[in-house]
Amino acid sequence: MIRENKVVPITPKLFDILLLLVENSGSLITKETLLEKIWPNAFVEEANLSVNVASLRKTLGNDHQYIETVPKGGYRFVAAVRRLQPNENISSPPAAKLAKEKLANNVETAGQLKSLAILPFDNGSENPAAEYLSEGLTESIINNLSQLSALRVVARNSVFRYKNSKLSASAIARHLGVHLVVSGRILQLADRIIIRTELVDMSSERQLWGGQFHRRLSDVLAVQQEISEEVSKALEFQLTREERNRLTKHYTDNSEAYHLYLKGRYHWNKFNQVGLRTAVEFFVQAIDIDPTYALAYAGLADCYYRMSNVYAPSSEAMPKAKASAIKALDIDPNLSEGHAALGLAKLFYELDWPGAESAFRRAIEINPQYSTAHQRLGLYFSLLTRFEDAAREYELARQIDPLSQHLAYGLALMFFLARDYERALSEVQTTLEMDSNYVPTLYLLGRTYEQLGKIDQAVEVFEKILALNDSAPTFLAALGHVHAISGKKHEAKRILEQLRERARHSYVSSYCFAVIHLALGDRDEALSCLERAFEERSEMMTWLKIDPHLDEIRSYPRFRELMHRAGLAEDYQAYEELIAS
Repeated sequence: MIRENKVVPITPKLFDILLLLVENSGSLITKETLLEKIWPNAFVEEANLSVNVASLRKTLGNDHQYIETVPKGGYRFVAAVRRLQPNENISSPPAAKLAKEKLANNVETAGQLKSLAILPFDNGSENPAAEYLSEGLTESIINNLSQLSALRVVARNSVFRYKNSKLSASAIARHLGVHLVVSGRILQLADRIIIRTELVDMSSERQLWGGQFHRRLSDVLAVQQEISEEVSKALEFQLTREERNRLTKHYTDNSEAYHLYLKGRYHWNKFNQVGLRTAVEFFVQAIDIDPTYALAYAGLADCYYRMSNVYAPSSEAMPKAKASAIKALDIDPNLSEGHAALGLAKLFYELDWPGAESAFRRAIEINPQYSTAHQRLGLYFSLLTRFEDAAREYELARQIDPLSQHLAYGLALMFFLARDYERALSEVQTTLEMDSNYVPTLYLLGRTYEQLGKIDQAVEVFEKILALNDSAPTFLAALGHVHAISGKKHEAKRILEQLRERARHSYVSSYCFAVIHLALGDRDEALSCLERAFEERSEMMTWLKIDPHLDEIRSYPRFRELMHRAGLAEDYQAYEELIAS
């Protein structure tokens, strides 16, 4: 494709979407039609279409609106289109012929781009307790191969959406937009394991490599490294010395510590209180066996961060998160996961905005394919109202992890914080199609309904959340806030009492009390609660600049003082401009 007299690479799939839209310029093309035409005879989730359209917009140039999104409808190409007459030349510089040749080469190269998905290894054992092993082996290989700059590796969240899927590997490859697939099966027999795996080029359905490993359970660490190296060899990569070192690097030589680490990550990925506390136990055990296990320290830091402000006071959990991240980096200064974890502590605990940005950028510099670091930097930018920067990071993250529900939530949150509630609602609804019970997205749906004045729907959503997960006070406070603004003050005060009672035996952030008092019209008490939340080191202090719940008190001197203490005062004018727009 040629844009502004320059050749811009475009993949065949994006070209197909563009062609269909341009051929029907001015007309609405439904999402169903696009899915049917672009991915015939294959089941493709709507979220994958959204990711491809976002990539196409970026390719066309974000400074112009070429493709219009029609909520719940589809897409329309809105730029002027002119069909060339036979033998008519494109108005372009003399190098047009060369540009066309480069374009053809770029399309061919894009079609052959080495993009890889490691599908979740099947657990061939009857024992469900061995599930951590199949998941951990998959994730370890993903992390190893993502170190290679010439290879795009789909991240864990996206490939694990196809765990136990009945779709064929070729169909999954089409959904993920990759050409290469690694699949495997692991069978545990007492202290022995049998691993069968293969690498297949899906465009030709040709096996590029296959292997079978009969090893002791204690040898699984060596096996995952061997599989990574064999895949790299099969793809005939010319590795730099640094890439080869990263590919062969192992963070522990102790098999027992490695198994404990895999169990920790397995439970961490459950995203609930029990899973987090169990993960902490496994990471601590791994560290006890191998005190130099940097990855285990990074995993511990991630656990403490997720527990902070929800299941434990930030003043208790976040110092542990910071200490674990620093320990990880003391052992390995080039650990991307360690820098990303340290960025969370600097942002949500220390309110060190420059330090947090530096840490996130360092994590990305070390491993550009670490989608979590892009996502965290995107959230950082959203909290500062730097939405163009946030959108860029989320797009980069979704190119790596296109079907990650957490990333989709982050993008929807960005639109919510930017006060684009209709777009936020559209993104939330698309995200919930992946999992209708995903609590963070449900919470955002309720908040969005509230801002759109759809109070009954908001109440229904928050009540659903509490039926799914009543352990987080934030959700109960959200329901109390909605009741208060709808005039049901008795219900709101009843929830305030529930939160006070809960605070007697477990942690409840003062921010929860603040939002209900605000909705009840008690602004002085709300400000006192916010001041207490600051002393508690609540991570919600990072939301002071942007949370719609706080709009009515932004001109209060006490609030502006809080903004100053949170390191946000100098950006206050930018916030006022956002509201005015």
